[in-house]
Amino acid sequence: MNITHQKYIIISFIGIVNVSLIYTFVIFSNYWYVYLFILALSSLLNASSTILNIGYRMCYPEKDNHRLDSRSYIYIVPCYNESQEELLASLESLIEQRIVKNDKRLILIICDGKVKGAGNNASTDQLLINVLKIEETGSSHTYVTWDGTENIICKYSKMYTYKNETVPILLLVKSNNYGKRDSLVLARQICYAYNLRAKEDAQSNFILHMIQSLEYFFDDTIDYIIGIDADTIFDYNCSYELIQSIDCDKNIHGSVGFVDIYHKMKFYSIFVLYQYAEYIYAQSLRRQAQSNITNKVSCLSGCVQILRISEETCGEKILKVFNYYPKENDTIFKHILSYASEDRNHVCNMLSLYPHVKTVQTLKAVAYTIVPTSISVFLSQRRRWNLGANTNDLLLIFIPGINIFERILAFVNVVTFITTPFIYVATVYFIISIIENATLLMLYLAIILFIPLFYGLIVPIFIKPMTFKNALYYYFSYIIFFSLAGTVSLINFLNSIMKMDIIKWGKTRSIEKADENDFLTITIKDNYIIGMQSDNGMQSDNGMQSDNGMQSDNGMQSDNNTLLLMFNEDVIV
Repeated sequence: MNITHQKYIIISFIGIVNVSLIYTFVIFSNYWYVYLFILALSSLLNASSTILNIGYRMCYPEKDNHRLDSRSYIYIVPCYNESQEELLASLESLIEQRIVKNDKRLILIICDGKVKGAGNNASTDQLLINVLKIEETGSSHTYVTWDGTENIICKYSKMYTYKNETVPILLLVKSNNYGKRDSLVLARQICYAYNLRAKEDAQSNFILHMIQSLEYFFDDTIDYIIGIDADTIFDYNCSYELIQSIDCDKNIHGSVGFVDIYHKMKFYSIFVLYQYAEYIYAQSLRRQAQSNITNKVSCLSGCVQILRISEETCGEKILKVFNYYPKENDTIFKHILSYASEDRNHVCNMLSLYPHVKTVQTLKAVAYTIVPTSISVFLSQRRRWNLGANTNDLLLIFIPGINIFERILAFVNVVTFITTPFIYVATVYFIISIIENATLLMLYLAIILFIPLFYGLIVPIFIKPMTFKNALYYYFSYIIFFSLAGTVSLINFLNSIMKMDIIKWGKTRSIEKADENDFLTITIKDNYIIGMQSDNGMQSDNGMQSDNGMQSDNGMQSDNNTLLLMFNEDVIV
């Protein structure tokens, strides 16, 4: 059964569930409390997270620690179709990072194919060569991709200087696009192999070559991998705080920072206003509760994360599971996992394989990103986030090694998402009933709803302190978010399930099309187009559609957070 048929079966099931719930709720509206199990699930979880976060902050107030010991770390920068301005801003922010004396650091940039981003005047690999002012000819190698084929990769080296700081940079340019997951796996294989110094066991001559290259820059083992997207800018203290958050416990193998909206965006755009409060609220509620209470943050956003280089994060066992290439007859969920929320999927599998692993969040490590400012791009992004988050939550419900609290959280997320239309309708009825004929039980439930609402109000004061000006903007943004979140969630839900068989990035990864007269080299495996390159260097985003309706691309990640009873918001990166 192909994935389009699977999609219609899933839509039919979700439709029957919601129509049945809505019909019986409307007919028997006087017995609305029968549906409390569904209606109050997310609200209870949010209220519990609120109380736990406030209690934790009161018992363990944040302290200003200062790292004294030097560390060795590599910045991993996967890129695809970014502009020269984005690449340069991201690179310069890394070089300007706060460091400790004798820190050893290196930037590893992996360019995923030779594509030309929409609006760019050259392909991304050429933009990087120009930005880095590379004059040498790179060395060509091959490596094995996630589908088992060989891909040509070209390596360049550069000592790059910016504002009197010089940092070594290794640039890897893949001939064909195989997605962000492929780049992450390759980078982690290289770093783990270097620490083991297992030259005789190196999987390829390229891995051996990279081990030798890293020996030139590092004396001993490399402690950490710091992940950043090529369109993200790190705050001056970001890396410093990420390292501090993971240094405090040897069982912490991953930490995620705080994603903020880039200050140069038009902050009075309705898109920015809505997403500003959404980003801050989502990262400050459930993810903080996971970090504070269970130490099992299930989403380490790829744009601002740090991983300890270890068997748990980069070993053969975890990478084999993480790097699974979906077969044509696999379920639609495995296909979704292949392109969406790869960072979340890596963490979920790691927590299952190694239950002792801790993952945390630090609100002090701030990274700035650009958010969608058009309806088409926003819906495309949220489709990917919705599907990726909920598919990984399904995984957490059933795979072994996951603690009961994370299973409950995942279950609530999935149920809330599936019943989004019912919750929307029920919430409207609930509000009308409170206005017209409130009962004591309704008022008790309203109190549960207002606990997370109150939490949102104290975030800029108590959880993520802001300046007075930023706090005022946040409150204005919060009103917009609170007013629109229910309707936006419903629209995102409908768009996500109707397009769940479109296995591609969509509008958020636009590239220019090759000229129609260009000769195209197409790579096909198991009826899937996994790469396309023209004779002028133009290449597809691995999102070409094959005759079975499948599309392939790389993906991002999300964090499924619900604001109030009627809100089901998938945030954050």
